[in-house]
Amino acid sequence: MKKSRIALSVILGSVVLVSAVAVSIFVVANDTAASSPAQTADVAKMSPASLNENAALPVQSRGVIDTIKKTSYEPDRIDLSWDAADDADGYSVYICDRDSSEDYVKAKDVTEPEVSIGELKSGTQYWIKIVPYTVIDGETREYPESVKKTATQAGEVSNLHALHSSDEMEIGWDKSDTADSYRVYRSVEDGKYTLVAEINDADKTTFADDDVKEGVLYTYKVCANRTLYNGVNYPSEGRTIQLVCGMSAPTDLIATSEASRVHLSWNYNTYATGYNIYVAHGDSDLEYLDATERNYFITDKLTAGDTYTFRVEPYYVLGNNKEARGTYTTCEIEVSKAEGKNNAATAAGSGTYIEISISQQHLWYYENNELYLDTDVVTGNNDGECNTPTGRYSISSRAVNTTLTGPGYSSFVNFWLGFNGGIGIHDASWRSSFGGTIYNGNGSHGCVNTPYDKVKILYERTSYGTPVIVY
Repeated sequence: MKKSRIALSVILGSVVLVSAVAVSIFVVANDTAASSPAQTADVAKMSPASLNENAALPVQSRGVIDTIKKTSYEPDRIDLSWDAADDADGYSVYICDRDSSEDYVKAKDVTEPEVSIGELKSGTQYWIKIVPYTVIDGETREYPESVKKTATQAGEVSNLHALHSSDEMEIGWDKSDTADSYRVYRSVEDGKYTLVAEINDADKTTFADDDVKEGVLYTYKVCANRTLYNGVNYPSEGRTIQLVCGMSAPTDLIATSEASRVHLSWNYNTYATGYNIYVAHGDSDLEYLDATERNYFITDKLTAGDTYTFRVEPYYVLGNNKEARGTYTTCEIEVSKAEGKNNAATAAGSGTYIEISISQQHLWYYENNELYLDTDVVTGNNDGECNTPTGRYSISSRAVNTTLTGPGYSSFVNFWLGFNGGIGIHDASWRSSFGGTIYNGNGSHGCVNTPYDKVKILYERTSYGTPVIVY
């Protein structure tokens, strides 16, 4: 019998021990004031949410929450819902910023099985503890707690911009402090997005796409992302940028200044609808100035002697009247202080070009941004029919000892530099003087008449493609 009593006591002792363990779990879960951070973490680890953040929590006993689900996908807010606990009158909700602390603070009390907690940090790991309670005869009794491991969505990337939009599309953005990776999606001609890159290096903030075709519209979406809990992702909604392949930064941007104005010209882009012009005065930030569909632009009068920065950015008008913008080119120039030519700058190209002012009846030729020659000229008759066309061109035809013909005239010239079909620069042996106001009533049929010795040098020093700027 003694042996039987010993066996029974062992069995009973085992039962008591199991009960004690179960009770100790509930005590740790309920006695939040006495729980250490380590104990709180142990309770949290009991939840399979560490593997799947929306997995159901185990049912332990009466009053325990069955499931907790995250129902929001915001960078600054977490919304949770859960199955109502039996006999619970309400729920106390505590939150812990797990990235910086192990301490919980009370967020709020709610009576319904749901909560919204705002004003949170983006891309941050939060543990949220929910404690059901009942009120009996004025006393509050708490049930075992349940912990939800979750996070806010990563913050959006900033300064998403185009780096290249020629035969390769490349975009860049600023590094996100709350992301550990980026996802890049692409849409072709407003189609569906497809994932084209997963960048698992938070410091890599560029993406280059060489699977592109010129003239095609591409939309890129960049989502910042943080991965937690064995593979649960917390991506941002994403920022987008639209680019047309081939709509690259304007080449050979030339800025010149005369009479307190700045004249900008650049090579034409086949795919651009027009060009946005931005300006900064001194150390100020660039601001939108105007737009033009031509490949040149003349400002209003600016402050003489001051330095200005200009940016020229091509754009393409989409069907929804939005703009897909290309990459841009900038240049800086000091505004001239008086009438006449005294300042020039180029942002790209060789800095070799011909400039013609109709109002001043003058031509300047620059090599590598240095004035090589200048001369008075006579441009098209100022009658509305024979005016020399203004704009940005380039030398497209060259000839020596040729005869120019047209309605009512036939003229032999020694040197011909065509830049706009039948319009060009050439000598005019029939003229004894150039410049002044001759073009008002005795101008050319549209060409730029130039003294023989000057046009001879131009012919020898220039070639096909040399820019010609007329204003």
